[in-house]
Order: sequence, then structure tokens, then C-alpha cells
Amino acid sequence: MSPVSARAPKPRSAPAFNAWRRGFLARVLGAVAAMQLPAVIVLAAALRESTAASLPWCALGSLAMHLAGASVLAHRLRWWIDDVRMPWWRQWLLEVPYAVYATGCFLAAPVAWVALAGFGVAALAGRPVASVLPWLGPVYAVAGLMGLWGSTAGRAWARVTRVEVPVAGLPEAFDGYRIAHVSDVHCGPYVPAWMFLAWARRVRSLDADLVALTGDLITVGEGYLDDVTAFARGLAARDGVVACMGNHDYFQTVDGVVRALAATEVRLLRNAATSVSRGGATLHIAGVDDRWSRRDDVDLALRGIAPREPVVMLAHDPVGWPDIALRGVALTLSGHTHGGQFGVPLGPRLNLGRLASRFSAGLFRQGESALFVSRGVGTTGVPTRVGMAPEIALLVLRRA
Repeated sequence: MSPVSARAPKPRSAPAFNAWRRGFLARVLGAVAAMQLPAVIVLAAALRESTAASLPWCALGSLAMHLAGASVLAHRLRWWIDDVRMPWWRQWLLEVPYAVYATGCFLAAPVAWVALAGFGVAALAGRPVASVLPWLGPVYAVAGLMGLWGSTAGRAWARVTRVEVPVAGLPEAFDGYRIAHVSDVHCGPYVPAWMFLAWARRVRSLDADLVALTGDLITVGEGYLDDVTAFARGLAARDGVVACMGNHDYFQTVDGVVRALAATEVRLLRNAATSVSRGGATLHIAGVDDRWSRRDDVDLALRGIAPREPVVMLAHDPVGWPDIALRGVALTLSGHTHGGQFGVPLGPRLNLGRLASRFSAGLFRQGESALFVSRGVGTTGVPTRVGMAPEIALLVLRRA
């Protein structure tokens, strides 16, 4: 059987519905409700204006339709559906359409809330209130089209970002060294084989010296480990492929990603280092394990490397970079943020990820140390990207 062929879902019991998961589910569904409530009001108004039904019945009908859509999300969050391979029709006929709808609600919500508040103030002041549809109908139409793009082609076509990075102490032999940086593939139901194989071909076309994978090769569980193996086998570079682990690589699995990469030629760096040589010069490549599960050990990863020698560190979560920079690491490669998956395409840092970390996307510097945070290629949560396209970074090292 091909490593990327579909397998029938196997029976399994529901994951433990513990306090953490209940809290997580409550936060997500609360945020979804805040985004969808204006859409409920707009749809109720549309039903009222296009039918003879009373306002209460229109409101109940609108609410029922929105709750039916949200049940797709609730089911996914409850079961961690990625832990087994699903039939193709579920994601493409149920979950991706819901992603289009949810993205449209999210993008339109700020404008809709302001407009509805204005209508409410006008009504309380005794002024006549016009129909909301001429005002908010076009807003939701545009937002829906953006959601359609972001949930389909917008999350499939990876862009190549080329960045030159001055590296202190870089030997002359490594001036111009090219690293293809790929992060957050998130193999799962939203990443079919044609998509991740296209990303792998794009990486190979860059003719890089080294390929660096900075974690989150899966989303949840072990249902798509065959895809991890197939993706990794599709990568190639003169000095090979190195990788570190991400937080999702331990969700509903202990060593699934480790086993998937063991079937390839990828060198997995779990608090360890390797090196590449050019003539008599050496460049060290280190990697730390997952920070979320407290498996990371920077000192262990750098053991045996003399001070001031150039090091490229793979660390999935960029939040640990200030500590890594204090160790004298010249360049750290991270992912994790996805650039928020939503942003304004006027600069890499104008994105939703800024709400969680100031290291959301792009190149950062602290003294002689640099950090590059990739937007990644895959998605988590709602499978959508708007203004933050999938990214494959080609980093060219230069002598500082």
C-alpha cells in the first residue's frame, strides 16, 4: 500500500474529556459565538424581509442554521478527529465549507458589530432604522469570498521568501550557504497528498544546501504519519534534511513522528547537534525538543560546541529565542505561530499572531543573534489563510 493511500477509519473511543479540554472547548466556542452572532442577526433580517414569517420565527431559523454549522466544529474539537485517517468527503463536503463560512463571519464581525451597535443606538434614540441588509450584505459577501479563497487555493500555494541573514563568525566557506526552512506542515485531513507533495517539489526546486524542518509535522494523533514519511522522503538538499519536534508532534502520540522520520533520511535533532563542513570550516546545526511539554534543553543541544562557533538552532516555538540568543547562537529558526493565519499583506508582522507573541513572523535581531519565524505551510484550527500565505523560506547566510 502506498504511504499516502487512504485507510478506512478504525473504531476508537472518545479522547478523555478532561478539565483542560473542557476549558479549551468553552473558549473556542465562546469566540465562535461572538463572531457568529452578528451573522445570526443579519440572516434573521434577511429571512424577515424575504418571507412573511414573524421576526421570532426568523430569529429561531437563523440561529438553528448557525448552530448546525457550528456542530461540525464542536464534533472536531470533541473527538480530535485527526487521530485517525478520515474519508475524503468529510473534510471537503463538511469541514472546508464550514471553514469558508466561519472565516467570512470572522472577517465581517468587526464591521458588523459596529454597524449593529449604530443601529441599536439609533433605535433607542427614536430615530428610524433602515434595513441592515444594504449595509452589511455586501460586507458578508466580500468576507465570504475571502474565506473561500483562503480555505482553498489561498492555503495551498506556498510562497517562497528569500532572506539574506548576516551571521557573526560565519566562515568564508559558508558565505552564501542556502537553507530551505519549512515549518508547521500539519499533515492531516486538510493536507492531501497533492498539496504536501507540491510543497516538497517547491523545496527541491530551490537547490538548497540544507533543508530545516521546525516541527509540527502532524496536527493530532497517528492517523497521518504515513504522510509525514512521504513528505520527508520528497525533500532533498546537498547536506540533507534536519528537523526538530513541535508541540503538535506530541498530541495524542508519544513517538509517532519519531517513527515516521526514522523511515527516512531526515536527521531528527532532539536536544542534539550535527554539523556540516566546507573544506576545513564547520557550521553547527542544533535542535531543541518541544518546549510546551518541557522536553527542551538548550544546554544539552549545544554540548560540545565551543563558544563563538557559528550555530544554527532549530526551535519550534520562538518564545525561547531570547534565552537561546544569550547562549551566543547566531541564527535560530522557528515556526509555531503560522503568522496568525490572518494578516494584512503589507508586512510580515501585521498579523493575528501578534496577539500571542511579538515574534509572530519574519526576521528579528538581538545583538549578534538573529531569529527567523516562518509562517509555516499548514494550518490548525480553521483551515484558512487570509493575508498570511503558506511560506517556504530560503535563508542565505552572509558573513557579518
